[in-house]
Amino acid sequence: MTQTPPARSNAAPLFARETTVPEAIALTLEEAGIDLCLGICAGFTTPFFEALYAKTRIRTIQVRQEILGAIGANAYARLTNKPVIISGEGEFILGTATQGIIESLLGSTPMIIITEMFDGGRMSHHGAYHGGSGDLGSYDAVSGFKAICKKVFVSHYPEQAIQHVQLALKHATGGEPGPVAVILHSSCLEGTVGPDSFPRLYPTPGYVKNTSPPVDMPAVQAAAGALAGARAPLVIAGHGVRLSQAYGQLHAFAQAADAPVVTTQGGKGTFDELDPLGGGVFGEWGRESANALVGQADLILAVGTKLGPIDTVDQVPSLIDPARQVLIQIDIDAMNAAWTFPIDHALTGDAGAVLAALASACAGQADLRPQNGAARVRAAIEKFDLPEPADLTSTEWPMRPELLARIIQQEWPEDGIIASDAGESRVHMLRWFNSRGGGRYVLPHGGGGMGYAIPGAFGAKLAHPDRACLGVLGDGGFGMTMNAIMNGVQEKVPFAVLIFNNRALGWPLHVMKDDTKKEFEFHDFDHAAIARAMGANGKRCTSIADVRQALREAARSPLPYVIDVPITIAATFAHSTAKVAFAPRRKPFLVKAE
Repeated sequence: MTQTPPARSNAAPLFARETTVPEAIALTLEEAGIDLCLGICAGFTTPFFEALYAKTRIRTIQVRQEILGAIGANAYARLTNKPVIISGEGEFILGTATQGIIESLLGSTPMIIITEMFDGGRMSHHGAYHGGSGDLGSYDAVSGFKAICKKVFVSHYPEQAIQHVQLALKHATGGEPGPVAVILHSSCLEGTVGPDSFPRLYPTPGYVKNTSPPVDMPAVQAAAGALAGARAPLVIAGHGVRLSQAYGQLHAFAQAADAPVVTTQGGKGTFDELDPLGGGVFGEWGRESANALVGQADLILAVGTKLGPIDTVDQVPSLIDPARQVLIQIDIDAMNAAWTFPIDHALTGDAGAVLAALASACAGQADLRPQNGAARVRAAIEKFDLPEPADLTSTEWPMRPELLARIIQQEWPEDGIIASDAGESRVHMLRWFNSRGGGRYVLPHGGGGMGYAIPGAFGAKLAHPDRACLGVLGDGGFGMTMNAIMNGVQEKVPFAVLIFNNRALGWPLHVMKDDTKKEFEFHDFDHAAIARAMGANGKRCTSIADVRQALREAARSPLPYVIDVPITIAATFAHSTAKVAFAPRRKPFLVKAE
């Protein structure tokens, strides 16, 4: 007797009943494991938001502005490697969420955008109000999103909308991650989908099979052989280690190969900077000792980094020089290997899997070096970083930003998360704050826009509600995205914010001529009072003791907490900038580097 084969779950119809497109999209996202949507309900996304609230368990937050959703989603995904949905009317997602989307594109971070073009349907060719169809009198939503996304899908039919969402999940997380947009044309919202839909709709898990390429063991063995012959190997860790959550594998490899680890600015937080093998951030905004370690290495293993110009100071040979160093590169995307430098060994695959295989192949190599890795780190620190500057013990008020960064390190919980901004505060934190690794640090390393820290801390707290999350920024950045504090109060998400307040837009002020400096000065606002007016906690510090107390209070506050710390305007980013031999192109960027 012939037996009927058992039903295969991946081949069952996705929907057992006729379902509206907005509800079907929401259910498809939930089925795929998406648990957070940040956006503003408007335009043709209104029924989608209604379905999210009524039909799913996806946490959906109406942010105060679209940029807050995009940056919050970016930080959340960087800490979890799990995409967040950002949604809203096309004009305003494209107009105000762009910074967070571009940061995700340039910073290789997954994101799903569900939006529309308010196309006007049959009247689109007459230039519909808010219309983004690209017709005369309309803006071109598709071209706009294509400019800032890894992939864009435009859905004209109901079934197409569902499959586009499934493909968006696949593209956002597969290979090198990035933001993917699904633009809903009004025509796709006019019908339903169900068990008899055509094209047929199947469960999402059958499509989203983003497995990494298998580890190429012969290539690993060849790289291990090069490592065995190295006198002074070094690891450069980038953001890809965070996306892979490969913190343990990175540490195990460093120990097996006895190799110091330095990070790019985007990789800060992927390795414990106080570990004996921890060299800290290298490059223009890193440590003197880290740059020395890179320059002295005879073999460099770069993992999860493209070795771009901002990290290598425009490829200055005193840092990385393929003529005198063996280069090994690990990346999930083969296109990223040997993009900026010719390399000797390319290892394509997930950072964690490749590092684990390489660690096994390198077992016992630690005994082969003329000087062990920890000793090399200590020697570099003693020669280039010690004695530490008096700025780190200064009692002057307004206080020194270098000391403020060090106090944050001392007082913030060790497992707490830092979301750093761009601007001068970023440089001080990169240089003087020692992250304990484990993915505890995020910053805008792709696009580098100001205003990241507050919504970044909000997104970090949504990702890790059990950990203390702190946004660190200047007073310029605070004015850009402070409305995220309102979301924190309303949603009961108690993150903290610390302001390096020099009452100016510090970076341009410090590179301008004296007669133009006044154009970059700000009024001395009481940012803590602004926070209290929003319903948050806030403290304007008047002493170093105040700063320490406020950090302790903020770490356990049940409400968002803003700490306003006056810092001296005399301190510049140049005081925290490494003194490497800069390439000629970079010199104008550091005008008046005192």
